[in-house]
Amino acid sequence: MDIYITVFKTIVFLIIIIFMINICLKTLGKYTNQSKKNFRIIQKIAVSKTSSIGIVQVIDTYYVMSFSENHNEILKELNDYEVAQLLDSLENAKSSEHNSKDFKQILQDMSDKIQALKKRKR
Repeated sequence: MDIYITVFKTIVFLIIIIFMINICLKTLGKYTNQSKKNFRIIQKIAVSKTSSIGIVQVIDTYYVMSFSENHNEILKELNDYEVAQLLDSLENAKSSEHNSKDFKQILQDMSDKIQALKKRKR
């Protein structure tokens, strides 16, 4: 009986510790996550295991940058026409994601149509 009490106390103690760690991480997250209104990574594509290329917005200017373990470098500053094309393509990609159906829904629709056709033939 004494071992059950010890195991129960250990489990309760572990739950309390995990809860306290969670609160500490949330509190630290508030202080480390600064406002990123002036700096955003719009899109990032991995080139290799340790490097990538991304489009970064700094205030109102857009840059194509390379990121690696050793250094980061601005490759090109995008002009207004290229920025308009980029933002337009991102909008189109978002709208097409919302309009597309998942496979399960398509399969269900086709199954319903097949059932309706079978009923008509009878």
